[in-house]
Amino acid sequence: MKVKAKKIKGESNIQLLKRFTNRYQKSGIPLEVKKRMFKTRKWNERRKYEFRLYRLKIKSFIEKKLKEGWNLEKALDMAKRYIKEIKYEG
Repeated sequence: MKVKAKKIKGESNIQLLKRFTNRYQKSGIPLEVKKRMFKTRKWNERRKYEFRLYRLKIKSFIEKKLKEGWNLEKALDMAKRYIKEIKYEG
């Protein structure tokens, strides 16, 4: 995608530069460049499995704590701290 800005009659170089940089930022080009700078690796099956298990463990732990009357933020904080000791019964 190209971004163009022509100088308007009576416009200074600084104003032209500001207008151009504003258009450039709004065009989304800088975001695309940043995304393409680093190659993102696809998740393999083991990583997907571990992430699913992690999410299910936290979800089941929070559901138990909410039934006991705990606050959501406290339950989430505690689940993240003790994730290795949580057993998933599913």
